[in-house]
Amino acid sequence: MAITLFAIAFFVMLLLNIPIAMSMCLSSVFYLFITGDIFMISITAPRFFSGMNSFTMLAIPLFILSGDLLCSGKASKLLIDMANSMVGHFKGGLSSVTTLACMFFGAVSGSGAATASAIGSVVAPESERSGYNKSFIAAIIASAGPLGILIPPSIPMVVYGAATDTSIGALLLSGIGPGVLFGLMIMAYGYWVSSKNNYGGVSSFELKNVFLSSRKAFWALLTPVIIVGGIYSGIFTPTEAAAVAAVYSMIVGLFIYRTLKFRDLPTIFLKSAVSSASIMFVVGGVVLFGWILVREQIPQNLTRMILENVSSPITFLLIADAVVLVAGMLMDPSPAIILFAPLLLPAAQAYNIDPVYFGALMVTNLAIGLVTPPVALTLYVASRICEVSMSKLIKHVLPIIAMLIIGLLILTFVPQIAMFLPNLLM
Repeated sequence: MAITLFAIAFFVMLLLNIPIAMSMCLSSVFYLFITGDIFMISITAPRFFSGMNSFTMLAIPLFILSGDLLCSGKASKLLIDMANSMVGHFKGGLSSVTTLACMFFGAVSGSGAATASAIGSVVAPESERSGYNKSFIAAIIASAGPLGILIPPSIPMVVYGAATDTSIGALLLSGIGPGVLFGLMIMAYGYWVSSKNNYGGVSSFELKNVFLSSRKAFWALLTPVIIVGGIYSGIFTPTEAAAVAAVYSMIVGLFIYRTLKFRDLPTIFLKSAVSSASIMFVVGGVVLFGWILVREQIPQNLTRMILENVSSPITFLLIADAVVLVAGMLMDPSPAIILFAPLLLPAAQAYNIDPVYFGALMVTNLAIGLVTPPVALTLYVASRICEVSMSKLIKHVLPIIAMLIIGLLILTFVPQIAMFLPNLLM
């Protein structure tokens, strides 16, 4: 009875639009009241803090700061110029440029919403001048933005690694395959729609332009190389890699691109601190929430129930896909991972499913969730930037979502898409 009231209280607070961190904390305290364990409330604060007091978790604010420092410079424009020099000459080149630029920028920011915002703000005015349907380009921005949480550095991958004690280096590598797969699928869709509507290329192809634009964007693109290369080579841990990336991004913005001023730093630091605090507050709330679930043996009972009723690992993965995809439609990636990874991973390990692959699959589901209503964060970002109504935008984005779900099924049946690089390099 107590666990039922606990669950009801949690979902009621979510329906009342109370932030998820507060919902988890308040429902956990409510559980202690109804079970008569009021004396245990005194240990909730230490447990809340213990969830955040982790060296691994320190990577999250540092990765956020690194992305904010580069986003505040001209990195997005340089990356778009490079993408334009490579694929801008294709039919419907602007859609391909947008997708490729989101892939490049995802390798800098680690955030889906930041990627959609930074790339969309540059692409949106160009789309109108080039005669593209704004709703179509907005749909490309909305669906390509989530590639930012797949291609390293990925904040959700770090969260999953910290929550499940899985190698963060391997997780970062595992996101590259799904990110490239989704990017190619979105580019193929953009080419097909552009051919049907006779949208032309943005530019002509010249090898000289590719070289020049790549040289200008080199310093920004060196960020993921430093992170992944440093972790893989054993030079530093993921947290140390995040610190190096933050310092490097500051140096690039201040002294190489010279688009950052020292007077801008306090504002950027404050923005990064607020973003980090919101994630870390959720982390603390989930620790309390998870404590209650473990106390009631929910993960163990869920694993036992799945093993008794599901005989095939593929069937389990399809069920997990459905659960996490729906979760991604309703909440941000980081809270969804912290909430569902500890519940589903024990069952995945019982089926001998690699935790790294399962993490890549979870983050891929959540990437689709970022563009799927009702929450659909990147959808709202693209709608605002391109000044397109949600009703028009949803009509253009639904076919892309269907394609991405097909890509998710391919990833479910072909784990090597995610695991090729981790197996090769780790």
